[in-house]
Amino acid sequence: MTFRETVKAHQVKIVSVLFLIIFGILLLAPSMFVYVYPGQAGVFFRALSNEPLGSPVHREGLYFIAPWNQMYVYDVTRQKHSVDVSALTNNGLAVSMRVSALFQPNSEELRTLATEYGPDYSEKIIFPTINSAVRHVIGEHTPEALYTSERSGLHAAILAESQERFVGLPFKVDDVIIENLVLPAAVNDAIEEKLRVQQGALAYAFLLEKQESETQRLKIEAEGIRTYQEIVSSNLTPELLQWLQIRAMYDLADSDNSKVIVIGDSEKLPLLLDGSAN
Repeated sequence: MTFRETVKAHQVKIVSVLFLIIFGILLLAPSMFVYVYPGQAGVFFRALSNEPLGSPVHREGLYFIAPWNQMYVYDVTRQKHSVDVSALTNNGLAVSMRVSALFQPNSEELRTLATEYGPDYSEKIIFPTINSAVRHVIGEHTPEALYTSERSGLHAAILAESQERFVGLPFKVDDVIIENLVLPAAVNDAIEEKLRVQQGALAYAFLLEKQESETQRLKIEAEGIRTYQEIVSSNLTPELLQWLQIRAMYDLADSDNSKVIVIGDSEKLPLLLDGSAN
């Protein structure tokens, strides 16, 4: 029997086998061809090797692996995730807040990250640690401090506490952001009332200071007027008054406006009337 006759005789079996091979390749293709995209890095797991996790980190590219092996791909860019935290202040009052963490795994230590923490390391390590750091810092503050001026320092304290706890781990936390802070309603109302009273006291103190300054100004002005009058009175001689009279009459006579001059007693100044007035 020739080859062609053999193929023709087993045509159905051959087509079925080829179909199964093609179907198997298509089925296993997602696990055999692995893409590592920009911003990602991979750790190669060899199931039949004495050292299953390879040391080199696989960068961007297309990789062909055996179906029984695995490529663990990690996002190595800076990531942001949020978590809701409930904590107690130093006087036992509960506050709630939403905290966001900016973190990034160390791409050179992905083997350690995969071995000790796995792909869900953020849920296992990062957020429980940040949660603990937030509660520790909140427990050292009063509700008033969280509400007012010390709130700016709260962010720095939580960030420092978190970063201290992540020293030596295969990832770093760049920032911890407090997106929302909610105090109990009764505490919030009491703090707002206290602030209103404080602002009212400050406004009253400012008003008193302003009035004191105005009193001082009027006192200085009165003393200046008195000194001026004393100086002028001591220098008003009959000769000076007569010279001022002559000067005023000269200026009036030299003007273009109509006028009436009524001369009184020679010992007194003249009465000057403007003839153009209605």
